[in-house]
Amino acid sequence: MGNITAFSCFIFLTFAVFTTARPKSGPDQKCKSGPVDLVFLIDSSRSVRPHEFETMRKFMIDILNTLDIGLDTTRVGVVQYSSKVRSEFFLKTHSKLESMVKAINEIVPLAQGTMTGLAIRYLMNEAFTPGQGDRPKVPNVAVIVTDGRPQDRVAEVAAEAREKGIEIYAVGVARADMTSLRAMASPPFEDHVFLVERFDLIHQFGLQFQDKLCGIDLCLESDHGCEHICESSPGSYTCDCLPGYRLNTDGKTCSAIDLCAEGKHDCQQICTSSPGSFTCDCNQGYHLNNDKKTCSPVDLCAEGKHDCQQVCVYSGPGIFTCDCNDGYRLNEDEKTCSPIDLCAEGKHDCQQVCVYSGPGSFTCDCNEGYRLNGDKKTCSPIDLCAEGKHGCEQVCIYSGPGSFTCDCNEGYRLNGDKKTCSPIDLCAEGKHGCEQVCIYSGPGSFTCDCNEGYRLNGDKKTCSPIDLCAEGKHDCEQVCVNMGPGIFTCDCNKGYRLNEDEKSCSAIDLCAEGKHDCEQLCISAPGVFTCDCNKGFKLNKDKRTCTNMDMCNTVKHGCEYQCVNTPGSFYCVCPEGQLLQEDGKTCGTCKSANIDLVLLIDGSKSVRPQNFELVKKFVNQVVDSLDVSAHGTRVGLVQYSSRVRTEFPLNMYHTAADIKNAVMKVDYMEKGTMTGLALKHMLENSFSEAEGARPASRNIPRVGLVFTDGRSQDDISEYAKKAKEAGITMYAVGVGKAVEDELREIASDPVDKHFYYTTDFTAINTIAENLKLNICPAESQGEVEVKDPCACENMVEFQQGTINTLDLLTEKLAAMASRLEQLENQLLSRK
Repeated sequence: MGNITAFSCFIFLTFAVFTTARPKSGPDQKCKSGPVDLVFLIDSSRSVRPHEFETMRKFMIDILNTLDIGLDTTRVGVVQYSSKVRSEFFLKTHSKLESMVKAINEIVPLAQGTMTGLAIRYLMNEAFTPGQGDRPKVPNVAVIVTDGRPQDRVAEVAAEAREKGIEIYAVGVARADMTSLRAMASPPFEDHVFLVERFDLIHQFGLQFQDKLCGIDLCLESDHGCEHICESSPGSYTCDCLPGYRLNTDGKTCSAIDLCAEGKHDCQQICTSSPGSFTCDCNQGYHLNNDKKTCSPVDLCAEGKHDCQQVCVYSGPGIFTCDCNDGYRLNEDEKTCSPIDLCAEGKHDCQQVCVYSGPGSFTCDCNEGYRLNGDKKTCSPIDLCAEGKHGCEQVCIYSGPGSFTCDCNEGYRLNGDKKTCSPIDLCAEGKHGCEQVCIYSGPGSFTCDCNEGYRLNGDKKTCSPIDLCAEGKHDCEQVCVNMGPGIFTCDCNKGYRLNEDEKSCSAIDLCAEGKHDCEQLCISAPGVFTCDCNKGFKLNKDKRTCTNMDMCNTVKHGCEYQCVNTPGSFYCVCPEGQLLQEDGKTCGTCKSANIDLVLLIDGSKSVRPQNFELVKKFVNQVVDSLDVSAHGTRVGLVQYSSRVRTEFPLNMYHTAADIKNAVMKVDYMEKGTMTGLALKHMLENSFSEAEGARPASRNIPRVGLVFTDGRSQDDISEYAKKAKEAGITMYAVGVGKAVEDELREIASDPVDKHFYYTTDFTAINTIAENLKLNICPAESQGEVEVKDPCACENMVEFQQGTINTLDLLTEKLAAMASRLEQLENQLLSRK
């Protein structure tokens, strides 16, 4: 802001020279100011004559001669405008005075309109931009020179430019509009707005500002004694006076110039003097015209400068008289007016009534019961009935001019208001012969009806009772019972009872209600029952009790080893050392036969298509060793390379055949080896209940088998660890270039029993066979293993078997107790 203030002083002093100085020095002396970005915005409209434009060109060159031009000091740009805007050179274009002067001398005027607002917007958006040489933190100064009024709006765009930090000086010449100059310029206006009479004064100004800005100023450094203005010159000074004053013979003091006294004015009537100037005025009864010189007579009526109430009549310069409008007369004060009442003065020809309707006017009216005729003076009687102007609801009877009486139609009587009518209700008045119900059917008329349960007889007055059952007008499902006129109730046949809707019937189920003595099964019919027995029992001769049958010898029990009878049922058992499987019939030696197994197979490019087929056969060998079913072992398959794809989840297939068929249809992915990503997918997705893994609460073992032929391209540590921490038993199978350290990191403890490696794909069938050793150890023995009864795992197994047997016995005892309770209840019911 300091630099802006300094340059503001520079511009102010430059323009001040125009009003206070004469030429003192040449252009060789330079003014040393701070860095400034200065743009001249010059008006080249058609109103600027060629010789005036040359003066403006000279004006710019004279100012440049006083400045320290350079890229690090003062940068200068020139923009000319008329109906369009054209930049002659930007701030960055010239770094030396000589090239600037040459460019200014080559400017060709546009010679069109005066679009000053458009030019200021160009100045803001184009001239003062970094791309065109505007420097940050350097004052932006614009000098606008114009000779006319803008043809577009300048106030808003100039305000926007000032808000962006552009300091604007507005120089108006000859025909320039002062209001527009003030709208463009920065405040204070006395420092930024200049209006001169001729272009040659600008040229004069351009030669004179240097001494004022840069020379030794005796006006400032000495006691010069000038009353008004001190003008410096090198080593000297002269005094001058303000406009309207002239210098006295002492060369220092000033006297006011009285142009009126000297007769140097052109006022038509009165001249009023001020220093060096004058104003004109007029005699009483006249006012000054727009030319501020001549006078015209004052018409006080036309100007509204009178006190007449209604009409003012012009009677000479500054003189008037008053008058009144039609219907009024002038009062004694000769200013106000009073209305004339012709009715009150009897100046009318009305037959009956005269009504005052305004000053000097009246209308005629008639007395009540009469109306004014077409002549607007005479009256005729009014028949309100004939005209329908009455309040009678039904009948109007004329009774004189403007009067009437009301009456009613037959069946109605006149109300107390003497206008409206009310219908006569013979039912309400008891004037009828109905036996039961009288229904109003209109004024003075009725019909008879009957109460509910009765119907009207042919005489239309008496009633007879209705038997709805006899007439079949009921909705009973089985039996209708007449309860009186128009009333019935429903009932049911033997063996049925009425439902809550009191219409329909339901068969009585003695079995469901426990109203029977069957030992086992009760078979119901409406209101009766027969007995039967459960499967495995037969009905005795008493048709109530049952005798147990030998189910193991009478049905296809399907037990693999031995069938054991229970009352009405049976169960299967296995030989010592084998366990009953989930189907409740077959026996097996594998304790972990029921598992959730997810296989992760490497589908990377290094496996190759022919080896990938061997991998699928390896998977199917593993499946062959398992007891696959919905309740037994479940198998899911995931293939991975650079990405991971679930081929089928745990809950998709429930037979080994379906799984093996799906495995052989798997397409080879053939990309990278992202084993870590595959382990993450297995942990977060494959062993989720959504994909078929059974709840952890069921303690079904979860087994993961990773097959790979090379080093993983991502980190496996995190999810290999998380998988084992989640209770998943991890097997790692490697072929070819598989890394043993990675396989061991994937495998569960003991590692030696959970990781396998072979150098050749053709040998992986051997791994499949060996893998059975750890998934199902008993299958590999060929005979029942002799176990150490004191070994911890054998004790746990024995304990679990004992608990299972006890649970089975408990269930059987509970079933027997329930059956005994049923028999006891049946015996009690018979008693």
